[in-house]
Amino acid sequence: MILNKYIRITRILFILSSISLISGQTQKELKQFMETYNKVKIGKEAGEVIKEGVEGEKDPEERPVRLLVKPADIDKYYREKMDVIREDLNALNNMLPFTGRNIPIKYFGYNYFIQRDTIPILNNSNFGPDYILGYGDEIIISIWGQAEQYERATLERDGTVYVENVGLLYLGGKTIEQAKNYTKDHFVKVYATLKSDPPLTFLEFSIGKIKNINVSVAGHVQFPGNYVVNPSVNLTNLLITAGGVDTTGSLRAIKIQRNGAIIDSVDLYPLISGIGLAKSFRLFDSDIVLVPPRYSTIAITGAVLRPAYFELKNQETLSQSIKYAGGLKYNTGKQIVIIRPGSDSRYVHINNLGSITLTNGDSLFVPFRQEQTLEVTLSSNIKDKIFPIHFPWYNGLNVGGLINVADYDTANIRHLELVRRSSDGSGYKLVQYLSGNDLSSILNIRLEPFDHLTVQLIEAFYPAEPITLTGQVQSPGEYPLLYGQEKLNSILERSGGLLPSASMASIVIMRDTLAIGSDDGNLVILPGDIINVKRSSGIVRIEGEVHKPGIFEWKPNMHAKDYLDRAGGITAFGDKKHVVYVDPYGKANRVK
Repeated sequence: MILNKYIRITRILFILSSISLISGQTQKELKQFMETYNKVKIGKEAGEVIKEGVEGEKDPEERPVRLLVKPADIDKYYREKMDVIREDLNALNNMLPFTGRNIPIKYFGYNYFIQRDTIPILNNSNFGPDYILGYGDEIIISIWGQAEQYERATLERDGTVYVENVGLLYLGGKTIEQAKNYTKDHFVKVYATLKSDPPLTFLEFSIGKIKNINVSVAGHVQFPGNYVVNPSVNLTNLLITAGGVDTTGSLRAIKIQRNGAIIDSVDLYPLISGIGLAKSFRLFDSDIVLVPPRYSTIAITGAVLRPAYFELKNQETLSQSIKYAGGLKYNTGKQIVIIRPGSDSRYVHINNLGSITLTNGDSLFVPFRQEQTLEVTLSSNIKDKIFPIHFPWYNGLNVGGLINVADYDTANIRHLELVRRSSDGSGYKLVQYLSGNDLSSILNIRLEPFDHLTVQLIEAFYPAEPITLTGQVQSPGEYPLLYGQEKLNSILERSGGLLPSASMASIVIMRDTLAIGSDDGNLVILPGDIINVKRSSGIVRIEGEVHKPGIFEWKPNMHAKDYLDRAGGITAFGDKKHVVYVDPYGKANRVK
């Protein structure tokens, strides 16, 4: 209290001294003091603004961030990222053939375990009729009819449950059907109507929750360890839960250990390859799944459906290994090459695959069948088919059959020519040339590979090649030529004639890169010509050595001398003997 009192007195004295100090200053000094104070205040506020701006411009990665991520989100991200990586790898593998390099082969079967999804496996509560009840299993007993009772109980460690009015039931070690019959026998002693004829009381026995089991996975798997799983889980699901078998592990000799002894060995190749089924058995509590290393490996490449490295079992034949590789392709050769380290390579005919036993390290190459494409060719005088058409050759193909395949009418054929390549391949020789109505002698001739048949049709059906007419005509458009030498006047007549605003002198015909005209309309029109009928300009252009070059109005009955006079006449430098007149059709004439 005394300390607080002294503090208040000190504050009062400080305020009084400040007032006296201020009151003792002049007006000019007080003004300077306020200006200095305001500058300091403004500077401080500006510093705060700059500081906030700098903090806001910092990279978000440099600032502390608190992330709230669910485990399910991480799992989803992992799967999506792996899918993207797999797609990229597949795209790169598809590009390898274009680089001239061989596509690397993979170890067969291990991608079966890529999709790792433990949740559906662990929560799968299906079980078969051979399921054995044990500690932790829940049973449900329902009685209805003349009597009613409902019991839901869990088996104790000794396999018993206590049911009211009935007593202890020993259900451990029994299948579901055995447990149901055992339970009914005991309930009959209490409810006699269960066995009356007809029965008046009914019993339903079912399984509720079932106990999980502990199974260990050891050896060459991605995530070895102990797993608590549903007793209905099979071996493949358990391996998927463990991340799959590593490429160094065996897929064909997976061991199951129970009570300190190996009770079974499983080969997954029939299941993964799709040519059989994996051995079916139940896993029990405390079982151990052992995945040993892969001891034997062979390589199969070439004309098989699945080139890859394959695990080899003892005394396995070449035929069985080819089945795991998906079988031979349709264009396989007749021999298979076996390359064996330390010994000579050998060839095996595809009919003897079952008699050859493979050993560790063998490399099998299945060559493709090398076949020459056998064909015949046909050409005709149809414009779109002047180039040879290629048809596959087969034994027994004759000229008539080829004409039918090409869909030609024999009644429209003028003549046929068949040529055949010489035996030494140096050229072709004429086999038969036939012209006229009777083609029977050539239609039955059998064709040989690389024969060429030329067909000349009576009517070649050439498509029309139109010309284009535009501008000052009654009906502009495209007009097919009626005959080979049709002239401009004929085209204009078919179009309805020129409009009054046009004349023959205003027609320009574009032919390729040339622009031409016609003074009398007798110019022969060619396919592809573009005829542009322009409006008559009604002007005359005078250029050169005249006193007043320029454009003048055209008038009928005026001569060249009249237009030269209107241009002021020829200058002293002009040559009267070389005056040239160029008409609208591009024709140059000397004015006399």
